[in-house]
Amino acid sequence: MKKILIAVFLLICIHFSYANDSLIGKWRGTIIGHVDNKDYFINTNILSQKTNNYILRLKMFSDNYVGEFVLYTTWKNKQRLYIDSFQVVSEFPYGIQHIQDCFTGYFQFKKDENQLPVLDLYRNAINRSTNDFVNKDTAGNYIPNFECFTSVLLRATKTDTTFALLERKTDSIITLKKNKNKDLSKRKIVTSKEWTVKQEKIVLQIWDNNKEDGDIISLKFNDTWILSNFLLTKQKYTITLNLKTKDNQLLLFAENLGSIPPNTAAISIDDDDLVRTFMLNSDMSKSESVKIILGKPSK
Repeated sequence: MKKILIAVFLLICIHFSYANDSLIGKWRGTIIGHVDNKDYFINTNILSQKTNNYILRLKMFSDNYVGEFVLYTTWKNKQRLYIDSFQVVSEFPYGIQHIQDCFTGYFQFKKDENQLPVLDLYRNAINRSTNDFVNKDTAGNYIPNFECFTSVLLRATKTDTTFALLERKTDSIITLKKNKNKDLSKRKIVTSKEWTVKQEKIVLQIWDNNKEDGDIISLKFNDTWILSNFLLTKQKYTITLNLKTKDNQLLLFAENLGSIPPNTAAISIDDDDLVRTFMLNSDMSKSESVKIILGKPSK
C-alpha cells in the first residue's frame, strides 16, 4: 500500500512538473480580429522567473510594424497563466495606442486537436471614454480609433515555422526604415510649398513629368513612409490618404539621383474640389516637402 501511495504521489508530481515545464520555451502565435484588418504574428519566449512566475518576452509584428513587450505572469489553478503586468520595450515605426489593454486577463493552458499545448488569451473587458470615438465607419457610426484583438492564440514550438520567414522579412523592412530615418535626419528639409484642402480624404498622384532617368524615391506622409524605394515613371501612381490633423507634411526623399540630378517628382493633390500639382526636388543633402493644410469643408 505504501508503494502504491508513493507511485501515485510521483505521478501527481510528474503531472504538475509537466504542466509547468511545458510553459518554458518558444511559442508562436497569430492575432485575429484587429480593427485595421492586418494580420499580426507573435514570437514569444517564456522564461521561468521563480516558482509559479513566468516572464513572456513577446515580439509582435506585421509587414511594416514591430513591437517588443514583456509580460510578467503567475501560474494559477494549474491551467491559467495570469498577466500581472505589461511593459512596452519598443515599437517601430509607431506606437499602437492602448496596446497595453490588449494583453490583460489570463492565458488558458489547453491542448489542441493534436494534443499539443496552446495558450489561449482571455482578455479583460475594456471600457473606452467618449474621446476615443473619433472615427466613423462606412455607415456613419462612431468607432474607437483602436480596438483590441479578438483572439490571441500561442502554440508551443521547438522548430521554425512559416511565420519565421515573415518575421525575417519584417525585420529587414524595419531595418531599412530605421536607416532611412537616420539618413533623413542628416538631410535638410526644405518646406516652401503649401496647399489648403477642404476634405479629409485626398488623392495623390505621383509621376516623373520629365525624361525618365531612373529616379528612385521614398515618400513620407507625417510619420509614415507611404512609398519606399519607388521607381518614378511617366505612369501616374495613385495613393489615397485620410487627413487626421490640420497640419500635414508630405516629404520627398531621394534614394538616388538618377542619370539627370536632382531627383524630381510631380505630385498632384486632389480633394474632390480642386487639383493642385507640385514639383518637388530632392537630392542626397536635402529633402523638399509640401505642407498640406486641412481647412474648412466646402459648402
